[in-house]
Amino acid sequence: MDETKKTMNEQKPQPQVLIKHKEVQSVQAFAAMLEKMAQKLKQEGKFTFVQGTEQVEVAPGDPVKVDYKYTVKGDKHEFEIEIEWSPNRASAGKMSIE
Repeated sequence: MDETKKTMNEQKPQPQVLIKHKEVQSVQAFAAMLEKMAQKLKQEGKFTFVQGTEQVEVAPGDPVKVDYKYTVKGDKHEFEIEIEWSPNRASAGKMSIE
């Protein structure tokens, strides 16, 4: 491997998966979970996933980048919502004068 590429790869932080969970739910149960997440984000700026004794807090900073994706493959439909944030991310498309 080229030394430059090796050095660049070594500097990238490795992703850390804090929670990964799949389950079959009714549309109503899923909607209720989304509503609770939205309510917590509006009121507290965070929400917490709880599974058994494990708790994972999600506290996005402003601004957030949101990606929506809806795909259809045969008779399978998939809808994804992805939220990204970084403490150093500036709000895109906005300008100020100092």
